[in-house]
Amino acid sequence: MTQVRVAVLMGGPSPEREVSIATGRQIVAALDRSRYRVLPVEITRDGKWLPRPEMASLPAEAAAVGGGAGPDAAPVHASAGAMTHERFIEDERVDVAFIAMHGPSGEDGTMQGLLELLGIPYTGSGVLASALAMDKLRSRQIFEWHRIPVPGYVSVTAQRWQDRGRVHQEVAEHLGYPCVVKPNAVGSSIGISLIRAPSALDPAIEAAFAFGPLVLVEEYVAGAELTCGILDDPETGRPEALPLIEIVPHADFYDYGAKYAGGGSDHIIPARVDGSVAARAQALALSAYQALGCEGMGRVDLIARETDIVVLELNTIPGMTATSLLPDAAKAAGLAFPDLLDRIIRSAIRGRTRA
Repeated sequence: MTQVRVAVLMGGPSPEREVSIATGRQIVAALDRSRYRVLPVEITRDGKWLPRPEMASLPAEAAAVGGGAGPDAAPVHASAGAMTHERFIEDERVDVAFIAMHGPSGEDGTMQGLLELLGIPYTGSGVLASALAMDKLRSRQIFEWHRIPVPGYVSVTAQRWQDRGRVHQEVAEHLGYPCVVKPNAVGSSIGISLIRAPSALDPAIEAAFAFGPLVLVEEYVAGAELTCGILDDPETGRPEALPLIEIVPHADFYDYGAKYAGGGSDHIIPARVDGSVAARAQALALSAYQALGCEGMGRVDLIARETDIVVLELNTIPGMTATSLLPDAAKAAGLAFPDLLDRIIRSAIRGRTRA
């Protein structure tokens, strides 16, 4: 059988760069070599494509997020040998790109748009769905239009922040304390703060502005933290909800350390919620996925407060590290990690090569 040439794209300029490298390494290590010719590629901070052939021989355990280095870790590899994307594509004759890039420039429609122009099938959602899902405010507006419940929130631009008193008033009246402050378009819980008193609001919003021009202040919803993975059927394209996972962080909330440090959280499958609540959560996850027009795969984060469920956000490129949730959900559904990757790739080829 002719091997499919898969370029695994990781890295980039995002603050989630380190997580992306870990995801990419895990994917590279697990892809079935009898089916795929694996081409690891690190996207440098300045957008060059750096072939990493040595990564193809790394064991899967090399994929862990490194040693508490945090989201601002130094580049994983020197840039010698980096090239333009045109040169790489011409040299390697890529059949499909597996996008393992999280956050801005990789998960927000930018890389998807480039691959569309190059005519290369790629994993995950298309340009529009990727952009919408990355933008927490716009995705919530679409969810609300579809009557998908979301937490209460106040959006803050730099211009609105000039009248801090009014922002404080809106937060107090509409959300109360505690509340959550988060950047609008960054994942991995980067820049998120749990605010317990008005005095902590200003520094949290200022810190969140470091990651973009729009910040959300969100109602704090206490309850069971749930996540629902979604995979498209590679034959029909129909999305299917995976078993629900309950997340129990060993911290005040599911922050960066709880997500990526070994032992930072417990993943409980099946989630410890009533069967009707679990079914409702899966149905809401599928509704959110379809409302944004997502494809291939995704993961929807939710909170269940007794029988009341709200959707927090949708991730179009879920992590694939040793502590990540989508592989755990797939495993619970009887899908080993290499088979999960194969299904995602087959969905990509089907979705972007059919007439």
